[in-house]
Amino acid sequence: MASMSTHRRARNVVGLAILGAFALMGAACATGAPGGAPTSSSDDDAVIEKLVGLWGEDSSGQPHLEFAADGTVHGSDGCNGITTTYSVNGDRVDLARFASTLKACPGVDDWMRGIRAVEIDGDVLVIKDASGAELGNLARAS
Repeated sequence: MASMSTHRRARNVVGLAILGAFALMGAACATGAPGGAPTSSSDDDAVIEKLVGLWGEDSSGQPHLEFAADGTVHGSDGCNGITTTYSVNGDRVDLARFASTLKACPGVDDWMRGIRAVEIDGDVLVIKDASGAELGNLARAS
């Protein structure tokens, strides 16, 4: 009996070691690099550096988006507040579906409602929908 329980313990230890290895590999894949460090190419960093900041006018009734280096976006369509996250994909910046307030805003053009991506064209942020069609643009705030 002693040898049978020793074999079971050995199998359990090996099984746990394999599970632990898979868990570590999964964590590395989820973060993009071993050790949990996020990865980004220097091209992505250059896009993020151009993107971070305020686009449009942060005043009542004006559409605007503010991108942060941590991957978050906050703004307004001119009436309702918007918050989401973004990821860089080459020259294109993809936005997750955003959370928004749902105030009734008679007379406000909610053209930013379908935003799913943006591209930077000099000092202009080109707003696109999921199909890549241009919805409009915002100038970089000065």
